[in-house]
Amino acid sequence: MPAFERLLARGRALSGETSLADALCDAFGVARQEDSPLAPVTATYDGLNANLGYWLRADPVHLQVGMRGMTLLDATHVGLSGLESEALAASLKPLFEEAGWHLLAPTPERWYGHPSHAVKLRTTPLDVVATRHVNSALPVGPSAARVMRLVNDAQIILHDHPINQARERRGQMPINGLWLWGGGEMPKGGRHFQQVLAEQTEALALARLSGGASAPCPARLRDVPWANSTLLVLPEFPANATAEDAARLDAEWFMPLLHGLRIGRYRHVSVTLTGPEGGCVRLGMLDAWKVWKR
Repeated sequence: MPAFERLLARGRALSGETSLADALCDAFGVARQEDSPLAPVTATYDGLNANLGYWLRADPVHLQVGMRGMTLLDATHVGLSGLESEALAASLKPLFEEAGWHLLAPTPERWYGHPSHAVKLRTTPLDVVATRHVNSALPVGPSAARVMRLVNDAQIILHDHPINQARERRGQMPINGLWLWGGGEMPKGGRHFQQVLAEQTEALALARLSGGASAPCPARLRDVPWANSTLLVLPEFPANATAEDAARLDAEWFMPLLHGLRIGRYRHVSVTLTGPEGGCVRLGMLDAWKVWKR
């Protein structure tokens, strides 16, 4: 990926390793609370009234125990249907209500916890742990012990649930846990982009909060409509990608991006890599010509 390498080499480093959730909140100027407060933002996007109080994502997941610890697969990876989601959430609601929480499941991928009491919790975003080991990523903070007891009780109910038994008979992975993340109160709308092009619900929800337009991310840079400011969120690069996939990504996105900076089509560009060994670099038009930086 030679063009991508040049962009990284010639850019000015702004930050180190980051999650997609944190990078999106930073891009939109949404202040961090204990977490990057995406739960109330996406809850509103999903049609819930999340303007008051603390909200927490409580997404249904499959936890698989292996030799090196637990690996997490979210509902998207295990194919949870709407009817299955409703039945599983309904079985957990009495448990949550007894603990002073409302559990809401507007979509199979996104569930929410809304407590009637104050919560102090710091969590790890789902994108950091999805398809990865979760051993050191559990919630911490003054409320962590009480909240994790609730999660453990929920896992007991999920273990023998008829929906999960039916899924296992069909060879599907059961939903045997909840992943808590993105907690906080509704933030104020921050930085505005003229257009946000993304597939991720979190990016689309933040775009709506800020009052910007949004649409799916196109397949290549030359298909991006012209705008004064654009936030692009590319799909996650798959772990099983080939050298040809990488070369295509470089040719369709990063080569024209570098060329666009050189000819003044773009005044400045920030490139953020999420996940382990990620970070953010920023380039202006002159940076693209610094050929001595390798």
